[in-house]
Amino acid sequence: MSTQLPVLVGIDGSRDGLIALTWAASYAMLHDAPLHAVHVVDDDRHVAVGAPPNARDDGSEVLEDALDELELIGFRAASLEVRHGQPAQVLLEQSEHSQALVVGRRGMGGFAELVLGSTSQVCTALSTTVPLVVVPDTWDPAAPPRGRIVVGIDGSVEGQDALQFAFEQAATTGAEILGLHAVEIPKSYPDPNVWDDPDQEPWRDTADELLTRTLEGWTAKYPDIAVHRRSVTDHAVLALARESRDADLVVVGGLGRTAFSELRMGSVARGLLYHSHSPVAVVHHPEF
Repeated sequence: MSTQLPVLVGIDGSRDGLIALTWAASYAMLHDAPLHAVHVVDDDRHVAVGAPPNARDDGSEVLEDALDELELIGFRAASLEVRHGQPAQVLLEQSEHSQALVVGRRGMGGFAELVLGSTSQVCTALSTTVPLVVVPDTWDPAAPPRGRIVVGIDGSVEGQDALQFAFEQAATTGAEILGLHAVEIPKSYPDPNVWDDPDQEPWRDTADELLTRTLEGWTAKYPDIAVHRRSVTDHAVLALARESRDADLVVVGGLGRTAFSELRMGSVARGLLYHSHSPVAVVHHPEF
């Protein structure tokens, strides 16, 4: 029996919840970890919409659907639980005793607010010290793996935690790594006609140097993983979303919990949750 911390997944009775459950089970199998699926009954929500007490969700149908899905994929190292409370808050509390938190991008309301709701909910939900993986409904569990993990690189301390997660996942799956650095060129930037070398973008050397410096320690630690580097002139969200079409996973850093920011999650991670075609892992930097 595995002694590892479980992989935590939020289920809510929606198709997205089942897709997230399947991804989480696959991740748990790869890491020889148990799976813990939680359905949170938000009693306040039922009261707000005026549902009579006998018509309120007791979670039994959601758990039955989840059990059927796990049986279908042959995964048995799972525990399932119904809790009552605010979904994001309950998941955060549970994640403190987990190695990763997995949710679907959209759902029937149970977890939609976790990633696509108000700013305050997103900030609260993503102030977690474990990786958060958001699985879009475009992810097809039956499709063969692409064998590629894309990781956003900006040279920050937070980005090192994302790189660690990406390389560990690549080592487990045999995937290659694409380190992507996006540079936004301001409109005020000089016209190419006045560059010293019209054929050489002046920011390219700096971007390539950042990629090399950031990745060199990880390539030395994981010499068997194929690593590719790419710098592009584009908004980071658009560049990462484009690469997600041909990736098994996109990994980005979150902001540290001590960061003074309206959105602890960071604008790139937040935007990517809406636009990525593959699952997105948001990896937070712990408190200093």
